[in-house]
Amino acid sequence: MTDTPVAVITKPEPKKSAAVRLRPLFLVLALGFVLGFRLLLYAWNPDRHTDFDLLYNAAANLIQGENPYPTATHYPLPAVLLAVPFTAIPLGSARLIFDVLVGWAFVFALWRYRGTFAILAVLSGAYLFAMLNGQTTPLMVAASLIPALGFLLAVKPNTSAALWLARPSLMAVLGVTAFLLLSLLILPSWPWDWWAALQQDNNDLVPPVLRPFGLLLLLAALRWRSPEGRLLLAIAFIPQNALPYELVSLALIPANLVQMGIYVAGSWIAVAVAADRTAASWPATLGFVYLPMLFLAVRPTLSLAFLRRRSKSASKSAPKIGKDRRRPHRLPDEELKVDATRNDAGGVTVKVTHVPTQLFATESGQTREVAARRAHDKLAGILAEFRRRAEKAMGK
Repeated sequence: MTDTPVAVITKPEPKKSAAVRLRPLFLVLALGFVLGFRLLLYAWNPDRHTDFDLLYNAAANLIQGENPYPTATHYPLPAVLLAVPFTAIPLGSARLIFDVLVGWAFVFALWRYRGTFAILAVLSGAYLFAMLNGQTTPLMVAASLIPALGFLLAVKPNTSAALWLARPSLMAVLGVTAFLLLSLLILPSWPWDWWAALQQDNNDLVPPVLRPFGLLLLLAALRWRSPEGRLLLAIAFIPQNALPYELVSLALIPANLVQMGIYVAGSWIAVAVAADRTAASWPATLGFVYLPMLFLAVRPTLSLAFLRRRSKSASKSAPKIGKDRRRPHRLPDEELKVDATRNDAGGVTVKVTHVPTQLFATESGQTREVAARRAHDKLAGILAEFRRRAEKAMGK
């Protein structure tokens, strides 16, 4: 043994691509957009009533020892409890703060778990219509993606059921169970009171499968093993109205920027039609949002083909590890998330996650560079095999 220091030479990490470096900036811009748009709504009409008012007033009744029903109408008691902290401030300010917090949770969840492209959803007519009406649907999307927020799925059961079936989570089940038990301790009679309130005002709640041509959504069963297929299939059977804020959950289907653009454009057409309150609201929603998203869900090869085309151009500018030109099915670095940790053997364990699909591969090596290369190649092989199976299933 000797006390002589030993120099350890490590290779510098590959330089991140511009898209990866700019990810935090895109997040900040999206968060700023949510805040700015909500402030504009407040300046335009600070006293505009929204669905949040129902929760706020029901929470105020609960605090005063009164029954929150039928004031809460469609909302279960966990939703009322969510509004309790906001009763400490005036209703106008509470509306603004609630909408901003919901929007920020929505943006962060999409950015963190779906990819930078996904935050384009904040420009959709569906999301902005939800904000305009003080809806909790964007919060349910965030709760389905962020494990720590899983308990909030108890706030809007019809939307949450489809989201949970698409992405089942034991933590969400435990959180929802605890939240429901808390609500029963506070007001044991609320399930019966809530059910009675629903019977008085539920004429607009119809499963999409029972609406004209809604049976087409059953084609999602062809991809029931994928989260997107399960989401559409579950939505088809869950009672809901035909207003655009119910389309926010579909923001989880697009897998790249082009597909998200299709969703955003279609949702604005649905909003434009719904604003007139005409009988064409459902046909427009079906034709311009549901059916395009159904097509994307049952044809996953479109996403992978798009990524494959991008990989050819990205390989020219993206950082390379070794002989990248010989590596088959290389994935664009901006679509990947790399996590590295030291292992007990003295080497490095690297986990490479494909952000659009959330598939990942893990490999170990003596250096981060070697482990990352192996994990990247392994993940590329997994996606290539998935593409081959999908093409075979479609008869190609």
